[in-house]
Amino acid sequence: MRQFTGWLSAFAFVVVVGTAVFLYFVASGTDVAMSGQRFWRGMTKWYVVDVHVVFGFVLALTGSVHLALRWLGRGEAGATPRRRLERMAPVALAVVVGVLLVQFVIDKHPVLVADVRTTAYPATEAPGDVALTWSEDPRTTQTIQWRSAPSVSEGVVRYRPAGEEGEDAWESVDALSRMLEDAHLANDRANMRHTAVLHGLSPGTPYVYQAGQGTWWTAEAEFSTARADVDAFSFIYMGDVQNGLDEWGELIETAYERHEDAAFYIIAGDLVSSGGDRDQWDSFFHHGEGVFARRPIVPALGNHDDDDHGSPWMYLRLFELPDNGPDGIAPECAYHFTYANAFFVVLDSNQAPSKQAEWLEQQLARSTATWKFAVYHHPAYSSKSSRDNPEVRTAWCPLFDEYGVDMALQGHDHAYLRTYPLREGVAVKSPAQGTTYVVSVAGTKYYEQDDHLDYTEVGFERLSTYQVIDIRGRQLTYRAFDVDGRVVDELVIHK
Repeated sequence: MRQFTGWLSAFAFVVVVGTAVFLYFVASGTDVAMSGQRFWRGMTKWYVVDVHVVFGFVLALTGSVHLALRWLGRGEAGATPRRRLERMAPVALAVVVGVLLVQFVIDKHPVLVADVRTTAYPATEAPGDVALTWSEDPRTTQTIQWRSAPSVSEGVVRYRPAGEEGEDAWESVDALSRMLEDAHLANDRANMRHTAVLHGLSPGTPYVYQAGQGTWWTAEAEFSTARADVDAFSFIYMGDVQNGLDEWGELIETAYERHEDAAFYIIAGDLVSSGGDRDQWDSFFHHGEGVFARRPIVPALGNHDDDDHGSPWMYLRLFELPDNGPDGIAPECAYHFTYANAFFVVLDSNQAPSKQAEWLEQQLARSTATWKFAVYHHPAYSSKSSRDNPEVRTAWCPLFDEYGVDMALQGHDHAYLRTYPLREGVAVKSPAQGTTYVVSVAGTKYYEQDDHLDYTEVGFERLSTYQVIDIRGRQLTYRAFDVDGRVVDELVIHK
């Protein structure tokens, strides 16, 4: 056994060193250049790169086994521990060198050991992918984010009240600029992300702004701060985008054109399909920029918005959000804000709902707003029983009942559902007496739906929609629209 593992380790070491030397000379170009070479496509790439990695693991495994056998074996009568260590040193060194060579290839050319990805919308020196969010009070602040090529290392936002003219009317704020890198992109591997927060704005005031630096500036766009005393406004809610970002772009443009007065856009998670792939975020912002440069986006975190390893780091770098969430949950994954006479709490249903329950109760108890909304990804009441999320329902729904949450805006299920108004899981007569739970889908990935769920008032499949929620004092009108602007569902709540 020791002889077999020894020969196999030696063979694996020769293969690893040989392919590493070959790769060092042949794979010396950039990943962009290499991805375009015929040599690296199809089976040829597998034979070189994957053989290198596979035999690296073989070397690590068999070499370790061989070392253990030599240490524990009794074939060398009278050998001292020091003599055994001296005899095992070459194998141990070979294992270490082999593993380091494998790691070198992975780090040097990650695109060679993963699918080649490219972004259809690479960054340039001109500012792009502009998006508004709120990280502080919507009445007196506005957060603006955009990107540029890495060569543009600084950014500025200049702004003025709409209607005021002249250079003296402009004020400016420097942006925080940080590099964002996706090592597995064959083109546009890195770009610069810029974030500026405007403070001291006047409530209920429209502002004109531009983002950029030097000779590069966005076209003038306009945003408005929230009024301090308004009790009439509307906003738009969407479910999962995830797939079909170009078709979703048409949907959100339709929403903006038909409902230009909507103050902001809520998306209940799964904005993209793979949150660690920056090319997907490039597409999301490209298709949504015409809206998000003028109206803030309020996102919730979906399960697809992480990087497939349980870390939504790219999502958190792309969106500057309120840092007022619960302890034990990463900052900006859960947060709350008040807009006019409505309170919004955004929850992270990817984390244990019970860890957020105490904080959720505190925020709901403190709010004196007329209307209350909860936004999160995994539905408390799903459109199909096999996708049930009882932990969400157990931890949060009793608090919705106790503190009068009017609507729960959800995602994840990719089929439209509106429940009866529910209290303690039972339908009540008036929407003002319970919580209405909604699931919708904005992208083009659809799921099947159960036909007969006792809590379903309206449900349908294979239809992308956006929802307009219009508040006028103590009346709320909820309407769901398709891409053609047809109303497919409607609800009115009186308080």
